Amino acid sequence: MIKVDWTIFLQAANFFILMGVLHLILFRPLGNIMQRRRDEIEGNLQQAGSLEERLNKGLAAYQEKLQQAKMEIGSQRKQLRQDLTTEAARMLGVANEQAAAELKTIKDRVVGEKKQALVELKIQAEPLAARIAQKVVGRAL
Repeated sequence: MIKVDWTIFLQAANFFILMGVLHLILFRPLGNIMQRRRDEIEGNLQQAGSLEERLNKGLAAYQEKLQQAKMEIGSQRKQLRQDLTTEAARMLGVANEQAAAELKTIKDRVVGEKKQALVELKIQAEPLAARIAQKVVGRAL
């Protein structure tokens, strides 16, 4: 059984004195350290939030510039295709004109050679026809 006598008051006084001393020596400095740590963490969180906001703004600006660059490249590509199509059509036109001119030159040369060959054949045909006729008839004409 527990005896209740005057030592219980002494033990209670010791307990409260010890609690006061511990409060001054241990709990208050520990509380201050914990408060400083909380303040530091809160400051770091605020700094991280502001950095994240700046990062998001920078990322948005980067994406906007990237989108503008893509649009500009697309328009340049379209313009280049149009220019290339126009240039190809022009080059085909020039090639067709050159081919037509060369074809006309060849046709004219063939026609000239044909006329010359016909003239030569007519010149050679008369004596040849006379010789054939002489051989068929058997006497000189």
